[in-house]
Parts: sequence; C-alpha cells; structure tokens
Amino acid sequence: MKRVHLVYGREYQDSEETYDQFFFIYSTIFRNVPIKHINTLERFKDKVKKYCDKKYKETATNYVGNSKVVILTDEDYYKTYEDVFGTETVASDNALFNDYGQLYNGRQGFKKDYDPEFTEKFTHKNLNMKAS
Repeated sequence: MKRVHLVYGREYQDSEETYDQFFFIYSTIFRNVPIKHINTLERFKDKVKKYCDKKYKETATNYVGNSKVVILTDEDYYKTYEDVFGTETVASDNALFNDYGQLYNGRQGFKKDYDPEFTEKFTHKNLNMKAS
C-alpha cells in the first residue's frame, strides 16, 4: 500500500555550526495516510500550517520564524540508514535516517497514525548516546 505523511517543520539556527547554521525540526501531523487522500492533504496544507503556527508552544530561543508543512512519501519518510549507506556498511539497520517524528505520537500537533503496526517495524537511533 502506498502512503503519504503530513509533517510540520519549524526552522532553527545553530550559530556555532560552520557548514549550515539553519535546520528544521519536524513533527508528524498525519502518518501513513492512504495515497488516495493526497489531494485532500494538498488542499489543507495551508490551513494546517496556520493552525500549527498559532498553537505551537515554542520554548527555543533559536527559532527563526519560518515554518512549513510538507507531504512526504514512504521513500522519504521511512528512509533508513541501510537505504542511505547500503547493506555493506550498515547491514540490517532499520533505524530511521531522518527524524520527522515517525516514532513519536506525543509531539506537538500529532493527530493520527493510519497504520501503527507498519510504524512499529522501525527504530530510532540516538546518535548522541554514549556507548556503554
């Protein structure tokens, strides 16, 4: 089954970063929506963005004021480390490469996962954790 995912992103700045100071942090609004509803999502993207902009509780001082709503396909939303680096480098690594809030239902704005069993196949890799 083909699916799409509606995500809300807010742009932040890390002034200590020398390569690219600006980055987005995403929250999933609708996950695993059947592709047949893509036109409906397209029509409501602007309304969802306005709603999220108004309701989002911002605590970060490095938020730069930009936000967006994006519709992603499975290929982007569920891209894993294995997809990016190949099986020779990270064999059987189903940890998600990008963090769109795929594995979190508690992030601000989340409304519904239309196929939670599919989502459970993936893991999150915290690259900031120290090895024991």
